Amino acid sequence: MKIKKRMLMVMGCSLIWSLLVTGWPVSAQGDVETELDHYIDGYVDEYRVPGASVILLKDGDVFYSKSWGVTGEEEGKVTADTPFTIGSISKSLTGLGVMKLVDEDLIELDDPVRKHLPWFTLSDEEAAGRITVKQLLTQTSGVGTYTGLIMSDQEANDLSAIRENVKSLADVELSAPVGQKHLYSNSNFMILGALIEEVTGVGFSEYMDQSVLKPLGMEHAAGNREAAYKNGYARGYQSWFGMPVKSSVAYDNGGAPYGYMTASANDMVKFLSFLNGEDTDGLLSEESKSLYLTPHVQTGEDRYYGLGIRVSNPGSPEEMIWHSGSTPDSHSEFFTMPETGWGGVLLTNKNNVLEEEGLYYLKMGIIDILNGNEPGEIPGNTPVIQLILLLVAVLLAGMLVFFIRKPVLKRGRGFVTGSVLIALSFGLIPALSYVSQSPWHAVWMFSPDLAFLVMVIAGLLGLNGIWVFAGAFRKMERTEHFM
Repeated sequence: MKIKKRMLMVMGCSLIWSLLVTGWPVSAQGDVETELDHYIDGYVDEYRVPGASVILLKDGDVFYSKSWGVTGEEEGKVTADTPFTIGSISKSLTGLGVMKLVDEDLIELDDPVRKHLPWFTLSDEEAAGRITVKQLLTQTSGVGTYTGLIMSDQEANDLSAIRENVKSLADVELSAPVGQKHLYSNSNFMILGALIEEVTGVGFSEYMDQSVLKPLGMEHAAGNREAAYKNGYARGYQSWFGMPVKSSVAYDNGGAPYGYMTASANDMVKFLSFLNGEDTDGLLSEESKSLYLTPHVQTGEDRYYGLGIRVSNPGSPEEMIWHSGSTPDSHSEFFTMPETGWGGVLLTNKNNVLEEEGLYYLKMGIIDILNGNEPGEIPGNTPVIQLILLLVAVLLAGMLVFFIRKPVLKRGRGFVTGSVLIALSFGLIPALSYVSQSPWHAVWMFSPDLAFLVMVIAGLLGLNGIWVFAGAFRKMERTEHFM
């Protein structure tokens, strides 16, 4: 009995000592890490993500770091140093590069773009002359979203592609008056990339590397194809019916300022540390940094756009500085919450525009977990739209077989039905572009499975229409023959 009492005392003392030394927070952190593992694993499995890297920070220190899966071309193991294309998060870095020029008194935010880029013009030359540097940064220049998508993802290998893209805007019409409306457009940051090159006299990639990336300590980051591959970048995967297919889309040198910069999770931690107040060799003055982090234009009920960054719920305990990014074969998110000290970066190497909401829900669920709340359910990844389109294609194929085997439409009805089917065939792709407000090139890049099915459906509509029309014509000839 005494022995049992002694054992209980020893065990009790050991437990108390363990709590005093390690503390409850360590145990709580372990529980949170386990929950994060389970939650993120669920996303990676549901969305069949080949490779991902996630790092979460608390008050500037790494709280959680984990990588999954493989890279694209060589299928190497993903680590926290693996570069991904970061999509529109590139805009945040380009904005920082522009603010560096402001800090060095080389430009001012209210300068007209033409002051530094005299050859820049649009179809309305007078309006082009009134666009300022700040309006480009805040996406209020009046250049439309559709225009930006037309210029995007061109897979250019030439380092002069940024300048050439901006020159091709000469015939573009504005979608809104200068300075009056927020229109998210890749073209705004293409123009800023050209402006950086004109002001500094060096290429965009070289300037960003020397003035932003290296000072931040972003060792694996790059702003052109050659440097990206040298640092370990590999193409990702496009999603076909939810399944990853190795991407055939090449890095676009003309897209670096708005969407094709590459960076690893560890690189993005350095950027987050800068946003959270770390003094990086005086990269920006306090005044310029404050201006950079300020919400400038309201874009939603609690959303604002700054100088290349997004801000939600400014001035509240839920304030979040963030940006998301996507290319045809990658999707990413970063966020930092000044009030709670939480921040993080999520990088993945697979994308389809119809799957992009999944990573947003993952980010918000992670934030819930970090704040001790129950995370929201991440939407499933069943390709419903694609399956519906596939069913339509099968029905149209069956219809074609039926018409070939047994034409049933009378002459007049056949002409009408055939004409309608042919018209639908020609109008389907333009209609999809109009509804999605995206050029067909962008639809094909960001949702290749949907684009393929639409093309198949358009083709089957046309074949059905031609066959029905031809059948009606043959009936008319036979009728005339017997008369």
